[in-house]
Amino acid sequence: MSEKEKMNQDAAQEKAKETKPAKADKAKEKAKEKKPGFFKRLGRFFRELKAELKKVAWPTRADTLKKTGIVIVCVIVVGIIVWIFDGIASSVIDALLSLFGRS
Repeated sequence: MSEKEKMNQDAAQEKAKETKPAKADKAKEKAKEKKPGFFKRLGRFFRELKAELKKVAWPTRADTLKKTGIVIVCVIVVGIIVWIFDGIASSVIDALLSLFGRS
């Protein structure tokens, strides 16, 4: 490297060192800024919550009842299937235990 290139490189490094503290000062200033109080933040939270809930596409009463009925029917069907398999498994286990003389 020539002397001129070394001087340019040194000058660039010096300039980079000078800009870093300025960024650090800005970060410190932001940290010193006081954040809003608890009740202001709580109020803002509820205002934003209300705004978001207005955007929700709420189902109609009929749609809700229809889907609730479907869920109840599905639960009953699954319950019956589990009850049947439980009865079959119980019968098989009883048959095996009586076959081997433990009952």
